[in-house]
Amino acid sequence: MNGVRLRKTASAVKAGWAEAAAGAPAPRNTRFAGPGRAGGAEGLRAFTLIELLVVVAIIAILAGLLLPALANAKERGRRAACLNNIRQFLLAAHLYADDHDQWLPSGASDSTTPNGFEDDSVPVLSGLTRTQMMTYAGTYRVLGCPNLSAPFNTEEGWCEQGYGYVIGYNYLGGHRNTPWPVLPGGEPWHSPQKTAGTTNCSPTSPLVTDMNDWSPGYGRTIAPHGRHGPVQAGGGDSDTGGVSSMAVGAVGGNVGRLDGSVEWLTVDEMKLRRGSQKWAEDGCWALW
Repeated sequence: MNGVRLRKTASAVKAGWAEAAAGAPAPRNTRFAGPGRAGGAEGLRAFTLIELLVVVAIIAILAGLLLPALANAKERGRRAACLNNIRQFLLAAHLYADDHDQWLPSGASDSTTPNGFEDDSVPVLSGLTRTQMMTYAGTYRVLGCPNLSAPFNTEEGWCEQGYGYVIGYNYLGGHRNTPWPVLPGGEPWHSPQKTAGTTNCSPTSPLVTDMNDWSPGYGRTIAPHGRHGPVQAGGGDSDTGGVSSMAVGAVGGNVGRLDGSVEWLTVDEMKLRRGSQKWAEDGCWALW
């Protein structure tokens, strides 16, 4: 009897184990379960608003640190390209002088009132001189700072009918009757006539400079290297056209000298000069 009971009990236990195994879920290995596995849908976790705001703030801080550095690097590249342009301009002027008994290209305009030697401006070349400089340089691109946009740095150029071409630099050579009358707060300057032996000039005399110019009478202002990039104000812009380059944020410019050297000067290191022989205070004011 006892043997029969033991066999029945064992059979019942086995049957119970089988039923339990058939109906129970498979065991889970939670050791490697991620948030979406261990707890199902209730285990998923979204970012909170505060966390998103922190991430956005961090990105904004990084952008604020990086963008000025990138802008400064870009401006340094532009200054280097401008410096190279001025060197090529100086080289073209010297090549011209080598073919013309050391006389530098003329700074006269195309004016007929009374003539281009008495009505000239430092950022203006006659049509003939512009053509000669492009021939010796091999390209029109050296005639202006690469920061400046059209009508500068174009093959057709900025032509003022009856006066000449406004280039993207100040050309200080070959101008007559210097020193011109001094503007209020300004200083006199002498125009180099030859590559050597010019009276009142030395090898370090400026010959080509960046165009930090403005004209109250013409209502235009140029600052090739500003705090926030180049500035070309004028025309219908009555608020800034004709004010000083400093007033629109000029930070400095490259100055090319008679001996072929070029250096960067800050706007505080520059001096105010008269940039046109005629027109008194309505004419061209310039910094170099």
